[in-house]
Formats: sequence, C-alpha cells, structure tokens
Amino acid sequence: MENQAVVDKPRLSTTKMVSYASGSIPANLVSLAFSSYVQFYYTDVLGGNPAWVGIAMTIQSVYATLLYPFLGYLSDRTQSRWGRRVPFILYGAIPLGVAFMLVWLAPIPPSRVWLFTGYFFVTSILYDTLFNLTMVNWSALFPEMFRSSGERSIASAWKQMFGIVGLVAGLALPQAIAQSVGWPLMGILFGVLSSATLLTTIPSMELRKRRQAQRHRSAAETSAEVALPVWQALRHTLVNRSFVTFVCMRFFVQLAFTMLTADLSYYAKYNLGISGTQQSLLLLGTLVVALPLVYVWGAVVPKMGAFATEMLAILCFGAALIPFYFAHTFHAALICGLLLGVGLSGILMMTDVLISDVIDEDQLRTGKRREGMFYSIHGIIVGLCNPAQALITTTVLVATGYRSDAVQTAQALFGMRTLITVIPIGGVVVGLLFLAFYPLRKRQVAAQQAALRRHG
Repeated sequence: MENQAVVDKPRLSTTKMVSYASGSIPANLVSLAFSSYVQFYYTDVLGGNPAWVGIAMTIQSVYATLLYPFLGYLSDRTQSRWGRRVPFILYGAIPLGVAFMLVWLAPIPPSRVWLFTGYFFVTSILYDTLFNLTMVNWSALFPEMFRSSGERSIASAWKQMFGIVGLVAGLALPQAIAQSVGWPLMGILFGVLSSATLLTTIPSMELRKRRQAQRHRSAAETSAEVALPVWQALRHTLVNRSFVTFVCMRFFVQLAFTMLTADLSYYAKYNLGISGTQQSLLLLGTLVVALPLVYVWGAVVPKMGAFATEMLAILCFGAALIPFYFAHTFHAALICGLLLGVGLSGILMMTDVLISDVIDEDQLRTGKRREGMFYSIHGIIVGLCNPAQALITTTVLVATGYRSDAVQTAQALFGMRTLITVIPIGGVVVGLLFLAFYPLRKRQVAAQQAALRRHG
C-alpha cells in the first residue's frame, strides 16, 4: 500500500488481533441500527409526532458530536492501574448494551407527546454518551497495541473484516428480526450482542502485563503521555489542508450513505410496498457485493494511487444512486442495491488509506505521530452526518405531508424518493468537489513515503 512507510514483519499473535478486532462488531452493529432505524421506529412504528421526534434526534445528535472531543480528551488524561483507555471499555460494555435496549423499550404511548419525546431524548442521550465513551477508547488503543507497520496492516485487515460483519448485521437484520419478534426484542438482542462482543476485546489488552508495566512507570513517563490542551490540539489539526479537504469530502459522502440507509425504510414501505425482510435483502445484497470487492479495490490502489482510487469509488457509488429514483419494484431496487456495493466497497476501504497518508504528511511537518487527534476530529465531523440527516429527513417529511402508517400522497412519495436519491447524489457531487482540492496525489505520496523511509 502506498501509505506504508516501512515494511516490517509482524510478530503479533493472531489471537490478540482477532480479540481486539472483534470490537468492530459492536462499533457498527448498534450505531448503524440506531442511526438507520430509530427515527422510523419512533415515528412510523410507534406513531410519534415526526416534528418532535426529529427535533429531539437532531439535538441529541449534535450533543453527541460535540461531546466527542472531550471524551477523547478524558481518555488521554485518565490513568488507571491498567494505564489509559481500558477501564472505560471494561466497565462500559454492559451499560452500553443496557442503554441501547432502553431506546427500543418505550413504555409511554405517543399520545403523551412530551413524555414520549422526552423518553426518546433521554435514552438516546444515554446510549450515545456510553457508545462514544467506549468506542473512543477502543479506537485509541489501536496505535498503542499495534506499533509496527506490518502489525497495523494485518490488524487493520481483521478489524475491517469484523467491521463488515457488524455493518451487515446493523443495516440488514433489524427489519427482518423486528418483523419476526418485534422491535423491542430486536433492541434487547442487539444490546446483548454489543456488550458480549465488546467484552471479547478484553483479552487483547493483556491486563496483567499492563498492570505490571504501570507499576514500573515513572512520573515523567506518565506525564509525557498527557495530550495537548484540547483547543490547542484542535487548532493545529484544523489548519492542515490535506486533512480539511479529506474530512470535508468524507462528510458529504458519508451524508449520502447515511441518508440512503436511514430513509430507505420509508422508501421501501411506501414507494416499493415491500416487507421488512425484503428491505433487509436490499441492504444485505449491497454489503455482500461490497465484501469481496474490497480486495479488488486494494489491488487498484498501488496502480492508480489513493486519490484516483477514491475518486473512482465515489463516482461508482454516485452513478448507482441514479437508477434508484426510477425503481418501482423490489427486483429493480435489488439490482440498484447490488450496483451500490461496487462503489461502497471502495469508499469503505479507502478511508484508512487516505487518513494514513495525511498522518504521514503531518509527521514530516511536525516530527510527531498524531493518529489519535486526526481520527478524533474525523469522527467529530463525520458524526455531524447524523444530525444533518435527521434535520433534512424531518424537514422533507413534514414539508411533503408524510403521515405515519397511512396511504401517502404523491407529494409525500416524491419526498421519500428525494431523500434516498436526489439529496445523496448532491452530497456525492459536493464530496467530489472537495476531493478535487485534496493535495496528496500519487506522486506526492510516493515522495513522502520515501522521505519517511530515509528518516527510519
């Protein structure tokens, strides 16, 4: 891969890598199930007021996104007998699962609008806080646990493999499970699975070794790990042109994907008239196509470079959105979903490649590796897709006259098509415009990799 500065031989046990990488399952499982279905569940299934639910979800999403850097700062500053990060995962796994369950167990009827909306708001805030707290710390462990380029490349491959499993489960299964046993039981099942899989990461952390190492650390060593003040770290990161253009591109492309997955339930039910199981098949088909093509895109990167490969992947994804507008049957939509998988696989694979190139460039400029801060800010900005999606969806549904579980007007059906085609295509176009200004092309990346090798 062109972003690999030093090719070294990995010496890490497969058991440790698999244990750590299993955390990718809950990372995608509950987050995608929540972002893709919770608004549909509270408005269409439970019959809540679309405007009030949309406002609550927008506020909750903004809160969660703004909280993200401070949770990362807390992670960097907190020390324990096992060092940093570990206690948040060890003690946060089970509460996270319980909080996710509570979101889907609303005991208040939607006729009591204030209490119903308040329950959704409070449980969503609790879930999102615990999710970000545990996942920020789990993600931040990666550069600490896997030090060499060879270790990181193999560990990342395992991480992506488990991540796609979580992606498939989080997007394709909730509708099918809910249709069989109901949404509350789906929430309980996913909550249990998220806690269990997050706890399987604990063996990779080697708690006994961490505790022994912590006993022998000096005060100076511990102090050296403390991060820059959060505002100073933010300022240094956000003046990096490569990062700014990269993360803006990621925001708009991710917004396109988020709009598609979050609003597909409305489109499938009312425009296509298909069941929850068939909707799950649409998403499953997309991800089944995406999984093997990850390796194809990986072979393309050394030939075309990361920039050109990302451009091609986004173009493929955007082009596949167009026929969705004209699909009127399940089989037509299924074909569209299969085509989406081609570009989606490249987009999924390229994110870590591009951000690694940005981090390598930053190292040459500053002499320091700052993976944690770059990934944190990337998470914050891309996380804004959720409130943006909630606000756009609420606006379109209310403006076009959507009514829950009713025969929809032609205007409402047009709005649902717009939500999953026209608006996502617009996001793809804007993302491509930002990518055009991304400065790290194939030649520049090759030069900075050579410079990193010369400096060891």
